[in-house]
Amino acid sequence: MRIIYGLAVLLEAILIAHCAIGSLKKHDRLGKSVCIYETLAFACATVFFVFTFVPGHIVTVLAKGLTMALFDWMLIALMFYTQYYTGAVKTFKGVQAASMIFAVLDTYMLIENTWTNKIFDIESIKAENIKVVFNNDSLWYRLHFIFTYAFVILIIFTYLYMIIKSSRMYREAYEAIAVVILIGFSFDIATIGSDSIYDLTMIIYGAMAIIIYYLTYRYVPNELIENMLSLVVSDMNNGIICYDRKGRCIYYNDLMEAIYRHGGNMSVYESKYSQWMEKLGDDRRDSMTFQTDIELNGEKHYFEIAYKRIYDESNRVICDYFVYNDRTQMYESWVQEKYKASHDSLTGLLNRDQFYEDVHDMVNKYHDTTFYLICSNIKDFKFINEIFGMEKGNQVLIKQAKLMASNPSERTICARLMNDRFALCLPREEFDEKRVADSVKELQCEFTGNSFHMHMYMGVYEIRDRDEAVRIMVDKANIAADTIKNNYDCCVAYYDEHLLEISIEQRRLLGEFEPALQKDEFVMYLQPQVNRDGVARGAEALVRWAHPSRGILTPYAFIDILENAGLIYKLDLYIWEKAAQKLAEWKEKGYGSYHISVNISTKDFYIIDIYETFTGLINKYGIAASNLHLEITETTLMTDFEKNMNIIHKLQDVGFRVEIDDFGSGYSSLNMLKDISADVLKIDMGFLRKSENEVKGQDILESIIALAGKIGMDVITEGVETKKQLDMLTMMGCHEFQGYYFSKPVPVSEFEEKYLV
Repeated sequence: MRIIYGLAVLLEAILIAHCAIGSLKKHDRLGKSVCIYETLAFACATVFFVFTFVPGHIVTVLAKGLTMALFDWMLIALMFYTQYYTGAVKTFKGVQAASMIFAVLDTYMLIENTWTNKIFDIESIKAENIKVVFNNDSLWYRLHFIFTYAFVILIIFTYLYMIIKSSRMYREAYEAIAVVILIGFSFDIATIGSDSIYDLTMIIYGAMAIIIYYLTYRYVPNELIENMLSLVVSDMNNGIICYDRKGRCIYYNDLMEAIYRHGGNMSVYESKYSQWMEKLGDDRRDSMTFQTDIELNGEKHYFEIAYKRIYDESNRVICDYFVYNDRTQMYESWVQEKYKASHDSLTGLLNRDQFYEDVHDMVNKYHDTTFYLICSNIKDFKFINEIFGMEKGNQVLIKQAKLMASNPSERTICARLMNDRFALCLPREEFDEKRVADSVKELQCEFTGNSFHMHMYMGVYEIRDRDEAVRIMVDKANIAADTIKNNYDCCVAYYDEHLLEISIEQRRLLGEFEPALQKDEFVMYLQPQVNRDGVARGAEALVRWAHPSRGILTPYAFIDILENAGLIYKLDLYIWEKAAQKLAEWKEKGYGSYHISVNISTKDFYIIDIYETFTGLINKYGIAASNLHLEITETTLMTDFEKNMNIIHKLQDVGFRVEIDDFGSGYSSLNMLKDISADVLKIDMGFLRKSENEVKGQDILESIIALAGKIGMDVITEGVETKKQLDMLTMMGCHEFQGYYFSKPVPVSEFEEKYLV
């Protein structure tokens, strides 16, 4: 029996030590208090083991005294634990200091008792009992027991108070601890006079320490969390439904019942779950979000449904759950905001930016359809407002909008671009010129008076190049319209390419090219490359021809002609020189951090020594190679890849930054990325315009931006025309932009005035 009892005490001490170590891993005040309590309980059990099994009068008396002293400190630790566990800080305020002073004195007196025997003595030590004789006349003996029992009673009353005061959820946690302490205290009182060596009180107090640890960190928290979660889920504004791994419905909250109203019939939910899983098939993922609309009380509600599959630590399925978020207000607000952002407030038609996007999408969606883009205008519209008033002017605009949108269909898009300028895109076969002309005449008659004759005219442009910017299409339609601006008898004009005139024009341009170079008629324009806030880091060098008789000619008028004639390299050399001169000038003025990007044509690699030319320029003008960026199209690189890449590498070794221009226009773009070592990737927004699937195109674009970042390449997106495109690209991770949204190509002086700071 003695051996069994000893093993029980030893095992209990080991378990208490385990609890002490476990609580040491908790990094809050409660964890520290539990750790101290468990450590003292372990020490008490160890000393009691010595008291029981180690022979010798002095050892036994000392061990008994230490056991009693450690019990004092255990009670103080239990007090601190109760304080942090219940939050009853005020209950023990003032008691803590006094109790610790008494415990120090009591410890001293109990250790001294080993030699003085003023408090107790050991009279006999036998196999089955140890007779402890307490000195009932000793004041300190009485104080020790008064302190001990008063302290236990105070702790028990604290728990009783918290049980009465707290909610049912917390009450169960306090009740469990209070019952454990009360049982231990009761055993202590019941065995006061026992001389048996098998002291169950110490076993009970040791068990109490173990149970308190378990209740604190295992059973009570889990039950408390479960109850809390149940209340939280029931009170949520979201519908929640859970299924076990076999597809059985195990829980749904009240809002879920309000949504589907199945009267608690679980089989209906299980049927819906089975249908959903079957419909999804292999496309199901462990975490998904999707949208649906559900009719509630006769009104349509829009829900965002989040699905999640939960696994255990062994990757076995535990359950599936769905969370229904009612996004009706958010959806309706989004619809309203989207409408305001994309529509004209007066006429209800699309605005300019949205028209550009929708037309681009439509013409690329219907490849087999030939489209007309039609722009309308009213001559001297401002006179209508001045003569008839603003209200009458608005009526004209509304009537004009109805006229333009009088043939609604899936393939018809109408917009108010600005002021009295409207635009329409529709299939060529749906355009009835006679009907339109009659409607225009009717509208003109309605608003024509003695003092004003209204003239509405339209330009029609047949879309042949689907990659052409919609902005340019609109310009061409307006060009056609302007040809009949003063012809009151005609209201519709068609854009004509004038092929013969263009051929003659090309020959004339080629004849004027060489003299124009010598006279410096070609002017370098700069289009800024900026961050989201419009702050420029540099610019791309573009060219304009300041023709003496025809004014400023854009590259569209001569670049293709020069390329076809094999003369583009001369213009390139000219612009490269101008760019280097300007960089040197900026350097002297203290703007040496800005760069200029210049284009290298495909034929330049065959006609010019690219390496010698560019290194010669930086040496001639004393500029840094890193300030002169070199733009090369992927098509140029792929023409003679190995040779061209050798040149590129040599230029990079000098310090030039190489930009891949028009990325995505070739057929092997991604394959090319692994073989080149360019510094910058330039992606044209035309990449999306070429995609039949906008979402897929956006996904690919985002992936390319991410991939470029991973392989150490910067990204510039050019052709940015709208804020929506800017926001989308920013979210994708692009931070440098170029396009008409920020600035069209401008003269160098205008660029310097606006961007050099």
